[in-house]
Amino acid sequence: MSNGHQTTVATLQTGKIRYLAALSLAAIWLLTGAARLLEAAPLEIIGVPAVMMGDTLEVQGYRVRLFGIDAPEPEQSCRLPHKVYDCGRVAAAALMDLTAGTVVRCIPKRQADDDVLIGICYADGYDLSEGMTYTGWALTLPNGPTRYSELEEGAKNAGRGLWRGEFVMPWDWRNGKRLPSPD
Repeated sequence: MSNGHQTTVATLQTGKIRYLAALSLAAIWLLTGAARLLEAAPLEIIGVPAVMMGDTLEVQGYRVRLFGIDAPEPEQSCRLPHKVYDCGRVAAAALMDLTAGTVVRCIPKRQADDDVLIGICYADGYDLSEGMTYTGWALTLPNGPTRYSELEEGAKNAGRGLWRGEFVMPWDWRNGKRLPSPD
């Protein structure tokens, strides 16, 4: 073998090793960084909730978004046959109704990108995500739990909550989609 060929092979091997080392370090950094975010959260958060929006509570200083569901944004409007209304505010009021006078218990499952915990929260033993989908004021996230999807389907069939009129899925609304103008 010529010396030039050996140098090329050695350079390629060194480049591969550096690439794999950088990739390994990045993976370790991501895994430990994600773990550190949840490390700060307790295993359970118990307290009197403040409703921030239709799918988000603040409990003991932690913001917790309800697992598996999405509710209309506070500024989001929906339409009944002869009326436009603030469905985001109504969804928040529905969550207030489910938590009024209770102490909630939230079990964090993961950290969202915006320093909010995603968790399953209970009021008097009742899963709040189930309550919000049952009443029709929240929707199951795509690929969300089947039990929430089944409750959502029941709300849709019964015309409860958002299903009484027209609305834009909250995830589409956040991406700029709006209700079409009335005819």
